[in-house]
Amino acid sequence: MRLLVGDDVGQAKVIETSNGIDTAIPTSARATTTSFFPPSRTRPIQHALPVCYQGRDGLAAVFSKGGLLRIFDPASSPSSPDIAFSHTLDVAATTDTIALGACGNTLYAATATGHVLFLDLTTGSYQTATLPGPISAFAASSHLAAIATGGENKEIEIFTTADGAWNSVWKSRNVKPNHLKLEIPVHPSQIHFLPSVDGTYRFIASSHHGHIRVYDTAVSRRPVFSAEPSKTGIQVLRIHPSSEIPSAEEPLVAIKGIEADKAHLAKDLRAVYANSSGLFCVYSLQERREVGIFKGLEGAINGVAVDGQNGLVAGVGFGRYAAVYDADTKSLKSRVYTKTQGCCIVVLDGVDPVIEEPERDKEEDVWDDMEEVKTAEAVDETDRLVKVRVKRKKDGMRQEGGKKPRMSE
Repeated sequence: MRLLVGDDVGQAKVIETSNGIDTAIPTSARATTTSFFPPSRTRPIQHALPVCYQGRDGLAAVFSKGGLLRIFDPASSPSSPDIAFSHTLDVAATTDTIALGACGNTLYAATATGHVLFLDLTTGSYQTATLPGPISAFAASSHLAAIATGGENKEIEIFTTADGAWNSVWKSRNVKPNHLKLEIPVHPSQIHFLPSVDGTYRFIASSHHGHIRVYDTAVSRRPVFSAEPSKTGIQVLRIHPSSEIPSAEEPLVAIKGIEADKAHLAKDLRAVYANSSGLFCVYSLQERREVGIFKGLEGAINGVAVDGQNGLVAGVGFGRYAAVYDADTKSLKSRVYTKTQGCCIVVLDGVDPVIEEPERDKEEDVWDDMEEVKTAEAVDETDRLVKVRVKRKKDGMRQEGGKKPRMSE
């Protein structure tokens, strides 16, 4: 397995590991770690993504604080990495990045100030856009038909493009006040679009106040599903590889018209999330409960990656360890010490290398073809032991084996 971890000192670490390696155990085999880019406390790598740029497979994009986007070859030399693309957005050096993803042949990178870069992975050309900020969450639908943003005390808003400009077409509405008539705080942290009919949008969102909600713009501005599985903020949210994602024509909620805080989804949609208190688990939106916990990492989890093709879930955080799990059994497959605090993680290759057995010599084959010849049973030779003759002299001294006795003075 090959992992890429972006850390808090601005380095991209490519880790070569395999199933069974756990560096927390002193007797375990060691993993191989290669660090790219010089350390920089002011440029932590906050997002990473495997990409194919201008026909070159196996590249990785890293997005650092301050709006610095780089695409490089993880297989190149760490002393002089092969950087295929580099661009810095016109933002302050202290600006956090909030999203890095790809839709088809277009890569998008968004910052907390609302500045977004759209890069054509085929031609290398790019465009920038500025959305109303500040924002804390960003997502793009398939084929970049729409983008969604949200921020602290800012409802989720959907934008579509027309004549090169992004215009707001829909805005969510907060859930109803609680039983104490208090407003529920709004602060989205992650957004993921779901399949929907043209002209409508469906998406799942998490918040820094521990909520997971599902929206359907064709039904209501308020969420059709709402739950609070965490008492602390949800930092990262990913769709589980075994999730049953409803199609655009299928209903989202099992019972139509039920209140959002009591609704169950019709399909078993599962979310992998990590909160600020260190909980790293799987939540079922159909059963409205946790259905598994990933154990082995300490402290808050900053980065989570999902490899649906190989059924893997990876995580990294303040505990200075990167871990890879089986997505279904939640069992730990590998754990590697990273030395620094990880901010993000991606799975570059989720397949363990196949160890080929060395070719056997022809002489070994000849020996294997020979039959073993059994010998006769061993004969008891105890009766044939040579007895030591003992001579007795007149003075009573005994002489054994023809040796003279030692005389005491």
